[in-house]
Amino acid sequence: MLLGDLLNLLGQKLDLTKTVQIMKRTGHIALIAGFLESVQPQNIRAVNEALNEIYLENQDFEKLRISIKTYDSFESLDLASGLESHELLECRRIASLLYRKNKKYQKSIELSKKDDLYQDAMETVSESGDQALAEELLRFIMTRQDKELVAAMLYNCYELIKPDVAMEVGWRCGLQEYVMPYFIQFVRDMSAKVEGVQKSTEDIKKKEETKAEEAASRPLDMGMDMGMMFPGMGMNTGPAAIMPAPGSMPPMGGSAGNLFAGMNTMSGGMPNMGGF
Repeated sequence: MLLGDLLNLLGQKLDLTKTVQIMKRTGHIALIAGFLESVQPQNIRAVNEALNEIYLENQDFEKLRISIKTYDSFESLDLASGLESHELLECRRIASLLYRKNKKYQKSIELSKKDDLYQDAMETVSESGDQALAEELLRFIMTRQDKELVAAMLYNCYELIKPDVAMEVGWRCGLQEYVMPYFIQFVRDMSAKVEGVQKSTEDIKKKEETKAEEAASRPLDMGMDMGMMFPGMGMNTGPAAIMPAPGSMPPMGGSAGNLFAGMNTMSGGMPNMGGF
C-alpha cells in the first residue's frame, strides 16, 4: 500500500481533533505536519490551527497564506489580533489579510497604510466595493506626493472613484497627466453606454414600426368592424335575428286581434245560420 493511501486511510479512521490534542501535549506536533496536510482538505478546525501554528513557527509565510485563503475553519480574528503587532512585516501582512477575509476592511487598510503597503490597501478597497473607502485612500495617497501611486490607485479602484474626485485630486496636485488615463477610460465607457442605450431605443422603435405595418396589411374582419362600429349589435344571423323578443307582441284583444278575426271571416268562415 502506498504512503498516500495509508495516510488517507488513517485520516478516515482517526479522530483528528483528538489526535492533534494528544500530539500537542507531547510537544511533537510538528512531526505529523505531513499527515495533517494530507487531511487538511476535510477543513477541521483543530488541524487548520495546528498547521497555521507550525507554519508561523517555521516562518513559512507562503504556506501560511495558502492555508488561510483555502481553509476557513479556525479562529481567524484571534490569529489576526495576535499578528497585527508582530515584529515581522509578513506577519502583519497576514493579519491585514485575515481582517480583509472577515470583511473588516477599515482595519485591514489601516494596517497596510502603517507599513506603506499601498498595493495591499488598494486590493482591500477594491474587494470592499466601498466608494467612501476608495476616496479616503486616494486622498491619503495624494498627501504622499507620489505620482505613480496616484495613477496606480486610479487604475486598481477605477470603478469606485468618482470623476469629480479624480479631477479634484489631479488639479490640486498638478497630476493632470497621471489622471488623464482614468478620464480616457471613463469617456470610453460612457460612450459605450450611450451607444448601448441608442441601439436599444432603435430596436424598440423598429419592433413597433414592424407591428404597425403588419396590422395595416392584415385583411379587414367585417364582423369585427361592425361590432366595433355598433357595440350593441349582436352577431346573430338568420330567422332568430329578426324575430321579435318574447313579450313584445301586442295583446290579442287589440287591433291585432280584430285583424286576425277579419282574416278568419275572409278565409271562408260562415256564420252559424241556425238549423243549416
